[in-house]
Amino acid sequence: MAGSHSSGGAGAFSAFEFMLAFRYLRTKRVHGGVTLISVISFVGIMLAVGALIAVMSVMNGFRHELLSRLLGVQAHIYVYSAEVETGDLDAMLSEINGLDGVNYAGPVVDGQGLLTSGRRASFAQVVGVRPQDLSRFSLFQEGEGRDAAFTQGQFAGSIEGFGEGHNGGDDVIIGSQIAAQLGVSVDGDVRLISPQGAATPMGTLPRQKTYRVGAVASVGIHDVDAILVLMPIEQAMVFFNRDGPDRIEVRIDNPGDPDPVVNQLRTLYPNAVVRDWREQNRQFWDALQVERNMMRIVLSIIVLIAAMNIISGLVMLVKNKSRDVAVLRTMGLSEGAVMRIFLIAGATLGVLGTVAGILLGLLAVVFIGPIQDFFSLVFGVNVFDPSVYRLYRLPARLAASDVIYASLFAFLASLLATLAPSWRASRIDPVEALRYE
Repeated sequence: MAGSHSSGGAGAFSAFEFMLAFRYLRTKRVHGGVTLISVISFVGIMLAVGALIAVMSVMNGFRHELLSRLLGVQAHIYVYSAEVETGDLDAMLSEINGLDGVNYAGPVVDGQGLLTSGRRASFAQVVGVRPQDLSRFSLFQEGEGRDAAFTQGQFAGSIEGFGEGHNGGDDVIIGSQIAAQLGVSVDGDVRLISPQGAATPMGTLPRQKTYRVGAVASVGIHDVDAILVLMPIEQAMVFFNRDGPDRIEVRIDNPGDPDPVVNQLRTLYPNAVVRDWREQNRQFWDALQVERNMMRIVLSIIVLIAAMNIISGLVMLVKNKSRDVAVLRTMGLSEGAVMRIFLIAGATLGVLGTVAGILLGLLAVVFIGPIQDFFSLVFGVNVFDPSVYRLYRLPARLAASDVIYASLFAFLASLLATLAPSWRASRIDPVEALRYE
């Protein structure tokens, strides 16, 4: 009776309840099926949580790489206005540079053409920029954004001669994919052809000129490297027959949140079209966000399914321990205590599986590069094709919010899975359970 008084008088979630729960988890061999299902539940939750953390980290890596690599050459905010070409450009630049949060602003000429070398040709998106603005691109700043996984440390050659010479000179910078397609390198020659030529008695002749490749740049995004050509703005205005810049590009201190600066620009120039980098890349960015959200939902469902395995294990455990529960009930153990014992047993599996899953996810994020190389070696193909995914390396960036979400969701799913079998255990009738014993 002493044991009955001790157990009955103990508070909720007492040491006695934890002791019984842990003892039930370490069941004897005769009940080995329960142990097997418990192990399966543990492994399932571990793999599901690890996959959730790893995949969400890769999605975060995509976002970070796009933000840092794409904006290495592209602007954060674009200002389109007739005043850019006809107004006082220096006054506009001075006004914009004086706004809060603006790093710097510069004029740009935009054009398209065909870049050729020998018998090879490639479409080119030509961007004319001032030399002083080019030197401030993060792509060309020493010690910033360098990564050995990217072609030639992001750029090869030199930008020192960019903009020097008559009308800005003849040096251009081309993307690494264009260089590979045309078979040219630094100091090589390429010919740029524009379909917008001069009218002659023989018809409209395309405008064309030969340029020297001063540098080969790799932004780290396949689609950009495949079309990018940077040219001095004076030369671009002459080649494309422009009277002034096409737009003003603005770079800000916080590109992750361009709205404050965008609102200031729209107030300052109500007749201008002001767009940020998210709008310029709207389709791809929206697709990435949808993919990220859908992956979180799908992997959360997988975690939920893995947690459901706990139900099978607890149902078998309750059946095998029904005699023990009946004896404890006759000794004075309450229904609530019985329910808590099996809740603790199920939640323990969830907690252990979640902790192991977090460790597995962290290891996957840390060793994402070797894992990618391993699968590429095993299957004999590049499992992360840059022409499809637009990045040369599978990125991964761990976020505390994803770890917290995975942990809480897995724990709550495990707890919910234990409710039904735990409630069933608490409803065991001691008389019926012991009748045939």
